[in-house]
Amino acid sequence: MEFTKLYDGAFRKAKMGRARKLLSDNKLKDDAVLICNAVTFDLIGINKNSREGRENTEQAKVYLQELKVDVKRLLDLESTIVFED
Repeated sequence: MEFTKLYDGAFRKAKMGRARKLLSDNKLKDDAVLICNAVTFDLIGINKNSREGRENTEQAKVYLQELKVDVKRLLDLESTIVFED
């Protein structure tokens, strides 16, 4: 559960939020918001399936895989960032 708390605060809110703000296209910003929301649900799924007494390793792995896909989707938007001189 510490993993999901750390990822939610330090990674999703701080890093992904900052990256989202660098996007210059409004449509892509909207897409990035949806991706960040998906990451939230991935983390909730990992957390829920990692709770003591209710561990479900297989389901946690499914959410972990979804997390990887969602993070990759956000990273793929990096190539669209336009830096002004």
